[in-house]
Amino acid sequence: MTQLRSAIIRFLKSKAGAVATEYAFLIAFIAIAAAAGMGLLGENLAIFFTDIGQALTNISGNLPCPFANCAS
Repeated sequence: MTQLRSAIIRFLKSKAGAVATEYAFLIAFIAIAAAAGMGLLGENLAIFFTDIGQALTNISGNLPCPFANCAS
């Protein structure tokens, strides 16, 4: 019985569980922040490349054909 009692007291005094819980919360917070950041970055990148594509489409009509056999 004294071994069980000393094991319970040792478990209650141990801080390893608290540290593990703190690390779990820290990892969860980082994962949430990373997911939100990637979502915002993804939307902005899509808009950025769409704008570039539209700009290239707009100026492509004004470029001369570099080949001798271009279809007009």
